[in-house]
Amino acid sequence: MCCSTTRSLCTTMINTYQTSMPPPPIPPRLGSVMSAPGPGHSKPLLRFLIGMIVLQMVLLLGGFAYLYHTDNKYHKDLDSKYLDDMIILKRLEECEKDIQSVLDCKKLVEKYKSILAKVSQEEGRAAKLIGDGPSYGAMARMIVKQPVSGTPPTKYLEWNIGHSVRKNVQYYMSSWLKVLQPGDYNIYSQVAFSKWHPKTPLASRVKLRKGETGEEKDLMTAYCSLGDQDHTDVCTAFQGGVFRLEPDDQLSVWVTDPSLVNYEEGTTTFGLYKL
Repeated sequence: MCCSTTRSLCTTMINTYQTSMPPPPIPPRLGSVMSAPGPGHSKPLLRFLIGMIVLQMVLLLGGFAYLYHTDNKYHKDLDSKYLDDMIILKRLEECEKDIQSVLDCKKLVEKYKSILAKVSQEEGRAAKLIGDGPSYGAMARMIVKQPVSGTPPTKYLEWNIGHSVRKNVQYYMSSWLKVLQPGDYNIYSQVAFSKWHPKTPLASRVKLRKGETGEEKDLMTAYCSLGDQDHTDVCTAFQGGVFRLEPDDQLSVWVTDPSLVNYEEGTTTFGLYKL
């Protein structure tokens, strides 16, 4: 009885303990507690990121504004720089179309020639700086240009630069070619005359001078004859030879009268090439 009663009591106590006491909670890990950020730590980081984004947007917009302003200023400066040149070219076109224009065409032509002279001088300086040597060669084949009415009279043929070919040879004052490299050059000239002159023989001369202010001398001379004023044929004065030239030597073609020259394509030319 005693043992039975005691066993019943022990069973009752064990059941009471199991049912009345909850299990103990599992303790959290130490690493998880330390790494979990509090709600106050995320606000400074978020503000920093937002500030960086705003700063990048401001810098980007500022860069676009600067480039736009710089581009507009460049185009305005470019337009103002070349405005005078465009006006001169426009007036020259008007002079060519209308020789009775109120514009002073002679002064415009002289101004245009002075601009070309400055350009030629700059080309010469650039050629000296880069040191063009004989190995690069030099040549020129010039196409004659018919003189415009109203321009100052001259007996030197003028050349059409747009249709001519040059290499290491400069163009100076519409009629002269300047050599940049020393050496032996084959020089030729062909001038066709289609009109008769009553007093002076039809002649063409290749002129040579040392620099822009040097004394001119005849390098070659050629003549041709149409007989008299009843003849309507064309005569050609051709000449050629090999000559020694030095840097800055200038060449040009002189004729009896430019109004007597035949200006058909291929009839009147001038050229040289370095041997």
